[in-house]
Amino acid sequence: MQRRAPWLHLSRVVLGSLMVVLAGCASDAVYHLPGSQPQRQPAPVPESPTRPVITPAVPATPSPGTPSVPATRKTHPRYAPPPHLDAHWDNQLGVYVVSGQSLYYRERLYYRWSNGWYCAGQPGGPWEAVDEPSVPTGLRGLH
Repeated sequence: MQRRAPWLHLSRVVLGSLMVVLAGCASDAVYHLPGSQPQRQPAPVPESPTRPVITPAVPATPSPGTPSVPATRKTHPRYAPPPHLDAHWDNQLGVYVVSGQSLYYRERLYYRWSNGWYCAGQPGGPWEAVDEPSVPTGLRGLH
């Protein structure tokens, strides 16, 4: 009688276990035979609550303890002011307004209106025409 090698028996056990594990990974929803249609499960219908759902009302005005944001302020927490010019941040426009000029500033660019929007890297130009989508949103409605 011939004796089998012990590693052969072990390899069969490992191979069989591996096949069982991998067979569990396959499902009809992912793998299906050609020509067969995967069966779709109907979406579960959510149960309606037995009690009405009550959501708290949001107050229309800020509570007395909540500080209101002013329409203008000297600086913005994210955008740096223009260098070497007196300007203030306008919350409604979303830009710095340069004092005494029809000049606006945001993110290293100056903007002005002259029958169309223009921008420049410095307050004195050179000015380039820009399309409206490139102008900060708050400025678009000015002209």
